[in-house]
Amino acid sequence: MEETRKKMNPLRIFCKNCGAPAGFDIIRQTYSCPNCGQVSGIQEVERKMSQWRDLNKKNIKADSAGQALEEHSCPTCGAQVIFKAGEASGTCDFCGSKLIRKDLLRPDQMPELIIPFFITPEEAKKRMLEWAHENEKTPEGEAVLANIDQFKGYYLPYQLARGPVAATVTRDETNRSYYCDGYLDGTAVNTSKQLDNLTLNAMEPFDWSEARPFEYGYIAGQNVKLSDISDAQTEKRILQEVEEDFLPEVERVMQTEGVDIRLRSGNLLTMPVLLPVYFIKAKYKDTGVTAVMNGQTGRIAVSTGREKKSRPWLWNWFLYTLGTFLLLTFLFGNAWVGLYITSVPFIIYGVMFSQNGSEVVRSIVLKTEAAKAERKGNTLSIAEGEDVLENPYDNTPVFRERNDDGKLVPVHLRFYPLSRMISIIVNTFVTVFLPAIIAAFFRWVSMKEGEKFMDSFSPGYGAAWYCIAFIIALLYLSKGLRMDAFDHPFIYEILENGKEKLIGDSDSRKLTVLSMFGVGVKDENGESWGLIKTLRMMGGMGLFLGGALLFILIGSTAAIIM
Repeated sequence: MEETRKKMNPLRIFCKNCGAPAGFDIIRQTYSCPNCGQVSGIQEVERKMSQWRDLNKKNIKADSAGQALEEHSCPTCGAQVIFKAGEASGTCDFCGSKLIRKDLLRPDQMPELIIPFFITPEEAKKRMLEWAHENEKTPEGEAVLANIDQFKGYYLPYQLARGPVAATVTRDETNRSYYCDGYLDGTAVNTSKQLDNLTLNAMEPFDWSEARPFEYGYIAGQNVKLSDISDAQTEKRILQEVEEDFLPEVERVMQTEGVDIRLRSGNLLTMPVLLPVYFIKAKYKDTGVTAVMNGQTGRIAVSTGREKKSRPWLWNWFLYTLGTFLLLTFLFGNAWVGLYITSVPFIIYGVMFSQNGSEVVRSIVLKTEAAKAERKGNTLSIAEGEDVLENPYDNTPVFRERNDDGKLVPVHLRFYPLSRMISIIVNTFVTVFLPAIIAAFFRWVSMKEGEKFMDSFSPGYGAAWYCIAFIIALLYLSKGLRMDAFDHPFIYEILENGKEKLIGDSDSRKLTVLSMFGVGVKDENGESWGLIKTLRMMGGMGLFLGGALLFILIGSTAAIIM
């Protein structure tokens, strides 16, 4: 019977064709065999988990016979814990209140899987103290040293989640929203309301190859806590944890920390598990401290509630101002002149970037590298590093858009391909030197034999246009290049053979000086406005501005060739 339960472990999906372990293909959103390519399908997971539950419940009930265990609850924080009969602590390890004994434990409250403790309490305390001394100049290290006497080991309740999740992503300074999704292939979420789940998440991953079917023998002599949050709260925590998993990839694609991720879950399958954790939960100064250690791998994460606040748009403001200053200093050969003229774009950049910018708040959690504990004889060794214990569950999101056939497909988003950068340079050059370009054409067609081109060609006389065009170019390079580019991406469909295909209407990718003002940009009905219609829609002010620019352009062109 035990061997049957191990073979049916729901954390392992095997190929129906060759029997090899199957991995989850995030692009195709299904399980496939790396050896023969056979697709197992998500339905296989649902079937296997159902069979596992039916068999495991019977075994848990059988194992519970004769177990002398007591359940105790805290009337203050609501914690529910299990002790061996006669060994219960008098106070709650989570808030310090007096515990109340309840009815004996019911077998159906117990989890279905468990990862046993690998690190002893003495080894764990020694490692936590070493970490605290190394970080004693930080609030986190100081808090751990002050509360090390409250260091406890518990089997904590988790929910192992599997299923689809989707997100709508938006970026600061832009209006377009993007869609991405993923598949949770074993995300473990803590279900204790007394502990911060994001701090607990920072001490992961666990080595799930060591997961065992639950038996009462594993918790003999150990402290065990039961879940005390609702299903709705559990789902909320799952989405919070998924957001943390999605965040690095979303920030990489959107090229900023100023992103907003709004998640929603599909049909999630969850399984209760017990995981080994050493922790300190105590009040410290004006807030408190949550220090946790993975009881299997030795990874540490500590939080005192500190937060890091940043405004990513300030970097855009600074970099654009600095670039403008250096360019003007080069053109005029004088840093003071460059600084004086830069004061105007400095104000323009500040207004533009701050208008839709936001403050990004991130919780500060100090943590060690991913760890893996091994034992040689009686000696414990813990290796640390990014690749020491790779998380087998890839929760990296995949961005999707509708292709030319209307089908939602996986895509790569690019905002600054070479063709766009060349187009931006050409647009900027033409905008600034438009009267000189027009005048050069008229000078070329009107030249008489024996005349030199520069005899009646003075590009410096177009200064009136250059001054206005310089401001327009600054707007284009800030709003158009940094903002509008993220509203008009280049979208490449990822084909099944791994190649990419550019999709979408070419007009939707245009990023010209005129498109910055809405000219040629399609609206919600798929219609685009020309220059004249755009000016007319602006009313009298639009017609005045259009007429004034046309007058200056004609005057500057004439001045250059006369």
